[in-house]
Amino acid sequence: MAKDLSRFLNEIEREHPNHLLRIAEEVNPSHFEITALLSLLEKKGHEKMVLFEKALSIDGKAHAPLIFNVFSSRSLCALALGLSVENQHMGLVEEFAKRENGQGHLELVAESEAPCKEVVWEGEAASLLKLPVPMHHQKDVGPYLTMTCIMKGLGQDFYDITFTKNMVKGPKRMSFSAHPHHHLEAILAEYEMKKMKAPIIVVLGHHPAFYLSSCCITPLGNNDYLTASSFLGEPFRLTPSQTWGKGFLVPADAEIIVEAEIIPGVRETQNPFGEIAGYYQAEMSMPVAEVKTITMKKEGMMQGVFPGHPEHWNLGGIPKEGSVYSVIKRNLPGLKAIHLPSSGCGRFSCHISLKKEFENEPRKAAMAAFTEMPNLKVAVVVDEDVDIYNEREVQWAVVTRTHWDKDLEVIRKVQTFRPWLGDAVVIIDATRPKGVNFPEKNEIPHEALLRAEKKWNL
Repeated sequence: MAKDLSRFLNEIEREHPNHLLRIAEEVNPSHFEITALLSLLEKKGHEKMVLFEKALSIDGKAHAPLIFNVFSSRSLCALALGLSVENQHMGLVEEFAKRENGQGHLELVAESEAPCKEVVWEGEAASLLKLPVPMHHQKDVGPYLTMTCIMKGLGQDFYDITFTKNMVKGPKRMSFSAHPHHHLEAILAEYEMKKMKAPIIVVLGHHPAFYLSSCCITPLGNNDYLTASSFLGEPFRLTPSQTWGKGFLVPADAEIIVEAEIIPGVRETQNPFGEIAGYYQAEMSMPVAEVKTITMKKEGMMQGVFPGHPEHWNLGGIPKEGSVYSVIKRNLPGLKAIHLPSSGCGRFSCHISLKKEFENEPRKAAMAAFTEMPNLKVAVVVDEDVDIYNEREVQWAVVTRTHWDKDLEVIRKVQTFRPWLGDAVVIIDATRPKGVNFPEKNEIPHEALLRAEKKWNL
């Protein structure tokens, strides 16, 4: 049986029931009832998936299951890749690095056997208003889809899977958020040069390993369907699209798929919209897509990501940890761990630990991270005895091992993606200096810790 979202939820409910919360009563996503509950759970420290079994559609005429928080903890991300909860730190990072460099296999499924084609909405029936698309933040201009969009290279055989957002502008009209750093924008530009409509699909629900694979740092032209197969650990099942047939293959085991075409040369406004950094993204002009068909499973559930909250940060951060770990490790074998903490939204700050051999290695490691991640603003490099997943320990290393007159470096004109954040980046070398009589760190005997752990069942 192929891996899909339903199978993953069943496994979690059977083996890790505390990681899933079911809400049986009716909720209205248009009235912020989804995100209000998610925010309260977050503040109380509850890291669990939430399945709203009866979420109202935008038009208020129907219900559908809607799930959020699938990536709300590193534990859930580890379980998505078949790892144990205990492997949620560097075990997860190393697994990402391994699977990112792997190439899987594709399997073509007949349309009659594809679960995503059990229900087909075409013509006027293919309305976005029939879906439970939520309002996320108070000043959002409208409801947004927040999952992956997929495009196919013009005249080529590769598919690009990228997380982006789509503002619902009408029953059959949505925005397409293609930014200059997105592969999707480069693909769209080729279609627009020839004044051609660009096919695009939005995948609103699949196994979490599928989505995690899409956040790896892969080059334009990589067939992301093969990378998805590597992450799933099995052939990735595809089926002809309803709109374009075999000319555009779609994930056969997706919950819901929106098939649309981007109108060449047309731009319309979208935003404000609460984004990953915790601020509203300003109004801007974006391409527009016309919905052609919506297909789904009979009992398909829609999936969303809560922007600017833990699942958003984990989803973007953990895959990049694996990508950057591979890059740095090639040149610095003393690298021990890398982490993009939630305090930096899984994007803007990076903690790196290494076994330092030469004094220039912390700077080399940090510069490699800045090169790989266009959003990164600050890199903190610590010794291997510091747990980079514990921010208290990282801060302790910063205040006790950093010589501010020489270990803090500001580099200007590096990052330009978000102008309001400025273009400078910072490197903090919080490693012990070599050749200096530096005091030893306090320690408890390892054997005593093991005995205490066993004696008091800790």
